[in-house]
Parts: sequence; structure tokens; C-alpha cells
Amino acid sequence: MQVCDLIKKHEEYIVAMRRDFHRHPELSFQEVRTSQVVCDELDKMGIPYVRLEKNCVVGLIKGDQAGENGKKLAIRADMDALPITEEAEVPFKSQNDGVMHACGHDGHTAMLLGAGKMLKDLQNELKGDVYLCFQSAEEVGGGAMIIVDYLKSLGGVDQAIAIHLWADLDSGFISVEEGARMANVDQFMIEVLGRGGHGSRPDLSIDPIKPLCQIVTAISSIPANYIEPTEPCVVHVGRIEGGAMYNVFPDKAKVWGGIRTFSEKNRRRVSELIRTISENIAKSCGATARAEFQRGIPLVNNSGDSVAMAKNVLLETELFQMDKFYPVCASEDFGFFVEQFGGFMAFIGIRNEKKGLIYTQHHPKFGIDEDVLAKGSAFFAAYTRAFLN
Repeated sequence: MQVCDLIKKHEEYIVAMRRDFHRHPELSFQEVRTSQVVCDELDKMGIPYVRLEKNCVVGLIKGDQAGENGKKLAIRADMDALPITEEAEVPFKSQNDGVMHACGHDGHTAMLLGAGKMLKDLQNELKGDVYLCFQSAEEVGGGAMIIVDYLKSLGGVDQAIAIHLWADLDSGFISVEEGARMANVDQFMIEVLGRGGHGSRPDLSIDPIKPLCQIVTAISSIPANYIEPTEPCVVHVGRIEGGAMYNVFPDKAKVWGGIRTFSEKNRRRVSELIRTISENIAKSCGATARAEFQRGIPLVNNSGDSVAMAKNVLLETELFQMDKFYPVCASEDFGFFVEQFGGFMAFIGIRNEKKGLIYTQHHPKFGIDEDVLAKGSAFFAAYTRAFLN
């Protein structure tokens, strides 16, 4: 069956499912209705599945021609929404107050269900197995390892692939490139310890706030001063605490922030620089500083072989125009999948000025050009057939 036939057959269903999910968004780890709808749809398709913890669902389509040594592919979609009040006036506007699909996950889930329908149509051609992975809690980085661990318990898969609908890319375009595409993200906390006292006697106190402010400025300049200009890097501060009264020096002050990098080398180096800079600035002011780090989500690092095959599929199907697009400093816990199994994440453009779809991810007026959804499902199906066969 040709991909154009698959699109015509299932496009209406895919758009309807996207609108249903958009109308009923659920926050991370609360995707109860969403996961139930996914299970109901898989039941209708005759696709067996398992329900994992935290609302994750994994379906399995076994190719009719799969032998003992057939390949295995995982396709992943995330299901969670964001704590945002929707401002877009659409017929399928969110019915859950203060919750909205503002990142495209409703489209991701619908595309994977659509891919399930298409792959059932192609099942007699497939020489391997495909796992349909519906993941919870991407927005808080909590669901990926649930599915990764489950797949590993089955012996793993040969590749994992995903699509992220992307508002900075025009509709009709796709970007699937080798190498780092979305960033590592780690968290840090810096505490400066001084000596409290009255505001009238700074000579008897050690004010921790002044060195903390210097530290914030200094570490924010790490990307410009210490990292190669061609290497994306961000050090950002999101929270500061210190003191309770205007006329009292506190004993301590704290700052929290994040680090985004595109290599393991810079990931280590930035943490070391933050620690060294903090300790030295605090010491110069008579205070002390300690830095703590929490290692977070790994980068999405597309493997070369999977990207080469994806580009061949795109050339053959002509579903989208290819665009190199730049790496994105946002993080994505699909990084855990490619870290374990290899594979790729592709960006599909959803920006369409003529339709008023001009708002970025996480904006209350965010929207999707639905014309790309069935094509995204068809890309999943076409890649799966090419990879397994």
C-alpha cells in the first residue's frame, strides 16, 4: 500500500483524535483519561498492549513475516499537557481549566495512533516487530525510563524513533539531522554562607547576598567566556532566596538554576566552572559557598545510520521538504531512548502564518497545522517498513 493511500484512509481519524486529546488535556503523571483512550483505540485496532506504571502504555505489532531474528523498532509519543490556560478560540478548546496542550503532545499521541492503524494495514509486509510507546510525563522528565526499562526487560530494541511537532519550523518541512538535536539539562543549587547581623553594621557581618549576586553574574557569562562559540550552551538562573527583612543581613543565601549543553565534555566542564567560580567569589568576600548538582535529561543525539535511512524514506515518499534546522536548547527525555537504543527524533514544522498559527511552544495561543499530522503518521509507517524489512 502506498503512503498516499494510507494518508487518505486515516487522516480524518488522526485529526479527530488530536482534537479529542486537545479538548481533554491532563498534566504529567495524571494522564488517566488519555491513556485509557489510547488503550481503547488499540483494542479497536486489535493491537495487544501492556499498561505500565504512571499511565504509560506500550502496544506491540508483530510483523507477519517476522522471523526469529527480525528487527525491533520502538516509536514513542508523549501524552502530557501543561499548566497553562488556553487562549486560542478553537472549537476543541481545552475543557480542563488551567491545563492545555501547548507543546504538541496531543498531536504526537494522535500521530502514533494513526501510525498504529497504518502499520496494521502493512502488517503482512513487516519482517519485524514495532512497539508503540505512549509515554507520560515528558514535561517533567519522568516517564521515559519507565518505558526504556520495560523494553530492556524484553531484550531491548534495535532503534527508537520519535517526532516533535515544532512551532519554529514552517508547516510542510521536516528536520532529521545527525548528532545532538536537543540539549542535556542539569540542575544546580549554590548556597553562600556568611554571618548575619544588623544592616547598620556591615563591618560586623558577612553579607552572603553580595557574593551571591556576583556569582549569578559570573556564572551566567560562562557560555561566552569559556565555551567554544560554535558549541551551544546556556547557564540560567530561575530562583534566588536570601533574607527576610530589609535591615538584616541573613546568614545564608541560595540560588537555583540550570545548565544546558550539547556534549558530555561541556556538561562536566560547566559544572566544574560553576563550583570553582562560586567558591572563589564567596572566599573573596569572606564567605563560603557550596554547589550541588543534579544530573538530568541526556541530550537527544540522533544516530547517523537512522538519519540516513530516514532521509532516504523522505526522498522516496516526498511527504515533507527537508530542512537542516538548528539544534534546540530545550531538553527532551526521549534522550534516554536514543542513549540506550540509538535512533532519531525528527522535527516537523507546524507554523502556518496564513492560518494564524504563529505562536511558539508553551504559549497560551499555541496551535498546530493539522495538515501535517497524517503525513507524520505516514512517515512513521514508511520508516518502520523500511527499517524492519
